[in-house]
Amino acid sequence: MRRLVHDLLPPEVCSLLNPAAIYANNEISLRDVEVYGFDYYTLAQYADALHHEIFSAARDILIEHYKYPEGIRKYDYNPSFAIRGLHYDIQKSLLMKIDAFHYVQLRTAYRGLQPVPDEEVIELYGGTQHIPLYQMSGFYGKGPSIKQFMDIFSLLEMALLSCVMDYFLGHSLEFDQAHLYKDVTDAIRDVHVKALMYQWIEQDMRNKGMQHMVGPDWRQLFDVVIVQADKPSFFTDRRKPFRKLDEKGSLQWDPITRLEKGKIYGQGNLFDFLRLTEWRGPRVLYFGDHLYSDLADLMLRHGWLTGRHHP
Repeated sequence: MRRLVHDLLPPEVCSLLNPAAIYANNEISLRDVEVYGFDYYTLAQYADALHHEIFSAARDILIEHYKYPEGIRKYDYNPSFAIRGLHYDIQKSLLMKIDAFHYVQLRTAYRGLQPVPDEEVIELYGGTQHIPLYQMSGFYGKGPSIKQFMDIFSLLEMALLSCVMDYFLGHSLEFDQAHLYKDVTDAIRDVHVKALMYQWIEQDMRNKGMQHMVGPDWRQLFDVVIVQADKPSFFTDRRKPFRKLDEKGSLQWDPITRLEKGKIYGQGNLFDFLRLTEWRGPRVLYFGDHLYSDLADLMLRHGWLTGRHHP
């Protein structure tokens, strides 16, 4: 029946959805919402060219710092290769779509850049499409051997992982699946940690971030501004207090007893935030781009309404 229902949906239905529209999967009354919150990435719209730059930089990091074969430099980013929400089985080197009931969707599995026949996928999982809960659980679906790609930058991670895998398989090179996965993940992370991405962005605009998008008075549009929050630990770790930043961006040492409009605060944690603002429950609607890191704890533990941005 599950396959039958799926087959009854004509392919053209997906093209009718407006990517710029807002959709709800639960009843919500905006009259009851008093506070709106935004992750920075839900306000910024990145050009497609940036994704190509990140992919190329991470690919070159693998070659120059992780000593991967020079031959992988021939690969470029293909934005149509993957979508968010896919799963990757690290030990089996399979990128695939797994539904909410832990069933692998047929005709969705890839190893490298090549599709894997359904018969092989079913055999790899013991003659079934179902993946046991213990492999999928851990932290909101991130199990010991299966990773789910959820945010916008994971598109680059999936593409690079698949390209490197394609090269290794095509040249019959032996490799450890776990090492390959970690190296690619670390290379994508290095582009962010070393601030390469932000240097590229700031070369093309006179003002940074919010000034570029909104204008010099952008702080007046928000009641609280927090930077260096270090999500998702911001939502779970009570130990890091808020710190005020001066006009040069340096952290101050004075204790924070209230969050003032027009000021910028660094670090902190959700529990102090709730105590200082008293913004609780369904009167808060928060928009993030990562289903687990941004939204799950806020909704399940604190009752906030949440929205997810699909750029």
